[in-house]
Amino acid sequence: MLRDGIPHGVWFASYEYAKTSLALHNSSSEGSEECGKGETDVAIPMLSGAFAATTAWLVGYPADLIKTRIQAGSGYRGILDVTRELIRESGGRPILGLYRGLTLKLCRAIPASAIGFLTYETAAKFLSSE
Repeated sequence: MLRDGIPHGVWFASYEYAKTSLALHNSSSEGSEECGKGETDVAIPMLSGAFAATTAWLVGYPADLIKTRIQAGSGYRGILDVTRELIRESGGRPILGLYRGLTLKLCRAIPASAIGFLTYETAAKFLSSE
């Protein structure tokens, strides 16, 4: 639940938040921008998807890292034992310990989320027009 449920909820909620905010900003600045309608049809879902992936992984990454350590089977006694070890390995810095490797995860997750949401929005628009 910690590793999947909460981050996925954050992922979809932050996507909708970003999509709505960008659409409102785009409609309020229409005419003053050089960006055409077709460009915003692509940009809004992609930027919103990138924002959603970043937000979701910031929330869920520590639980994912802990789960991975437990699955690796190095004799840990549970979640707290793994958490203590990660913090100890980072010299007592919890943020550094619990977010080690996040950059690499985001390098994969941001483009995947951006493309995934663009594909979803394009397919939904196409299917609703028929």
